[in-house]
Amino acid sequence: MGTQVAEPGRGGIEIEGAYLEGSRGTVFGPITLLSERPVTLVTGARGSGRTSLLLCLAGRMRLGSGRLAVLGETAPAAIRRRVGIAGFAGIDDLEPAVSVGATLRERVAWALPWYRRAPRVTPDLADELLAPAFGGLPRPAPGDLVRELRPSDELLLRIALALVEDPRMLVIDDLDQLSNDEDRAVVAERLQALAEQGIRIAVSTSNPGDAGLFSRGAPEVLALSAPAEAPAAGACRPPAGAGAPIPIA
Repeated sequence: MGTQVAEPGRGGIEIEGAYLEGSRGTVFGPITLLSERPVTLVTGARGSGRTSLLLCLAGRMRLGSGRLAVLGETAPAAIRRRVGIAGFAGIDDLEPAVSVGATLRERVAWALPWYRRAPRVTPDLADELLAPAFGGLPRPAPGDLVRELRPSDELLLRIALALVEDPRMLVIDDLDQLSNDEDRAVVAERLQALAEQGIRIAVSTSNPGDAGLFSRGAPEVLALSAPAEAPAAGACRPPAGAGAPIPIA
């Protein structure tokens, strides 16, 4: 946990005295952190509040007290416009029986103005949409079903969907949902590549050793401890007027 006082007006992640309490006690905090590094890794066991903290960083949840700024923005709505999310159970889950092409088309349709029809996802368009997340890795074909993808490819697809609206930062929950070490290394490599292209990354894991997967630059690490009493599910408060957390960037 950082001890620096966050200075306003900077372009990274600034957290000062951040605290959140749910109906069953403390969710997380107080936390103070100033991260200017391209990658910020939030570690902690399940129940430590790491998912709730990431949703607050993404502008999808509101702190109970304290100060939080992301990319110089402090209002949740402003943060939400600049930050994409992926890997959050119950928020950006994919439908296993749907094809990759249909999944991409639905996301593109969501991002377009209401009066514009989403284009048919051709192999060329699918390749274009998947390229930022997959880089030089083999990319799934539009006709592949989500359930046929290997776990790392499914998470990379979720990251590709989050990148559709060109966010300046990506927040990815639960890297260790990938139980295979090789899969985690593949996704970490792609996240590091995105960070090197100027997209800030915040990612959570229960395994502190995952910091070593980011081999081309040490991430800023924020280690959370589980509170004495676990909070109720969904204890974070959404921003006023924002509704429930939404599966879009």
